[in-house]
Formats: sequence, C-alpha cells, structure tokens
Amino acid sequence: MRIRKLSKKPGSARPLSSRIYHLARTIVLAGIFGYLAWRIFLGRGALRSLTLQWNMLSMAGALLAGLLAYQCLFLGWLMLLRRAQCFEPGKLGLYVRIWWVSYLYRYVPGKLLLVVERARMGSAAGIPGTTGAALAIIETLLALLAGGAVSLMSVSWYAGSNDNLLLGVVLLSAGILVLLPSGFRLLCRLPLIRAKYPELQSISLRTRDILVVVVPYVLYYLLLGTSFFLVSRNLQLFSWSILPGLCGIYALSHVVSLLAVIAPGGLGVREGAFAIQLARSVPQGVADDLAIGTRVWFTLIEILCYVGVVSFCPAAPNPDRHRTT
Repeated sequence: MRIRKLSKKPGSARPLSSRIYHLARTIVLAGIFGYLAWRIFLGRGALRSLTLQWNMLSMAGALLAGLLAYQCLFLGWLMLLRRAQCFEPGKLGLYVRIWWVSYLYRYVPGKLLLVVERARMGSAAGIPGTTGAALAIIETLLALLAGGAVSLMSVSWYAGSNDNLLLGVVLLSAGILVLLPSGFRLLCRLPLIRAKYPELQSISLRTRDILVVVVPYVLYYLLLGTSFFLVSRNLQLFSWSILPGLCGIYALSHVVSLLAVIAPGGLGVREGAFAIQLARSVPQGVADDLAIGTRVWFTLIEILCYVGVVSFCPAAPNPDRHRTT
C-alpha cells in the first residue's frame, strides 16, 4: 500500500528567514510590553509626595488632549501617504493598524524596527516597501523640525509671562515654520542622511506639501503640553498663563529625546530634560516626580490606543506569505 504524501499548498509555508524574523519580532514586542509595564510600576508613586485634588473635568480634558495628540501623528502619516500617491480610502482601518502596531517599535533604539515594520506591513496594503521606509524617516524629520519650532515657546517659561514676549515668540515660531521646507530639504541633502537613508530620494515633497503636512506635528506637541498641564492642574502647581511655556519645554524635551537615538523611545532622556526645565518653578524632587508621572500618563494613553486599534481594526495580510506565492 502506497503512502501518499500530503502536498502543501503553494505559499502555505514561510521561509526559514521569515520564521526567524517573526520569532525575533515577537520576543522584542514582548520585551517592549514588559519594559513599559516595568516603567509604569516604577512610576506608580511618582506623585505620592504631592497633594492631589482630583478634578474629573481636568482629567477628562487631559485624556482627550492626549488621545487627539497621537491621532495627529497618524493624520500626518496619512497626509504623507496621499502625497506619495499610496492612499486608498477603503483601507483606512488597515492603515490605522499598520501605523499603531509599528509605532510601538520606536522603543527599539534607533527606531530600526519601526522602519522595518512600517515597510513590511505596508507592503501588504499596497505601499511599496521603499516608500514605507522613506515615509517613516520623513515622519521623524518633520517631528524634529516641528518640535524645534514649538520649543521656541519655552522662551516665555524662562523669561516670565509677558504678552508682548509671548506674541513675539509665536511670530518667531510661525516664521520658523515658513522656513521649515528649506530646513527639511537641507536635512535630506546632508551626506550622512542621504547615505544612511537612501529611501528618502523616492519621495518628492513640494514646499506647499511640507507646510501642510507639518501642521499635525505642531498640533501634536501643543496637545501633549496641554494634556500635561491639565493633569498638573490637579496638583495646583501652574496657572493658565504658564501653558505656552509648558508646551515649549515639553516640545524641547521631545526634540532632545529624538536626537538621542540610542535611547529606546527617548526613555530617560526626555524625562531628564523635562525635569531639569521644570525645576525652574518647582522643587527638583517634585520636578523628577512630574517627569516620570508624565511618561506613565502618556504610556497609558498609548497602550489604550494600541489595545483599541488591535481590537477593532482589521489585521493586515501576511506580506511574507504573499511573497512566497
């Protein structure tokens, strides 16, 4: 009696390299969740030394501002997709999942896996891998430049609240944003950037495109600063007049952490830069607690968004399986 071998359907088995990558990615993802959980555990008593007066309206506003801030980042990516002629309205739910799942990988130093996952997952949605990688790099450059413009508002934090000074800072920030396209092109032309990220040459952005796309990134920093301010209102530490300065120093802390590519997701670097600046108005110990508590707050918002996306948005087809068919 012959024993017939079961034939495998074409594309049903993934190559060894793909299986190894998926295993490594799963281990890294588990490590990221574990690291985030550890950071939350360490920061559980960040505000214990302060007297809290919970205001549910302020907390609701802080949560809403934080949620909207991260959606601004996603909106910026969608706008880049449209300008790269890769956007299809019917795949919006798929785009949401691709962006949020890959976004978590920024906790890997250098954002290497974020770029890889954005390109790999995007290919299943019809986004060329080179374009997906280039857009991830462009996102970082736009976030860096927008953060630099918003961080100019920190001048009012150091110089005191003055209406004329604040107006001057706002006008200066607006002027920087107008010059941003030139700065963006200059960055892309640097030999180091061109050698490290050749994918950027596949995306051509006009001055008008950059000025429009940078708006969500500016709003991202302003909304994060507003969310922190509304949370801190429960501690009765800051008045409304200090809000622009808080947005500025928080944006500046982000820029510093973006430049520190060896730090996973800017962990430690952002908190340190933020605490140093906060110490100008509050005791150093309180400033440290606020910086750690802020990371915990925004990490919880990120996890909330991630769980919602994974629960309700469709999963992308396996791009590795498509390549083996």
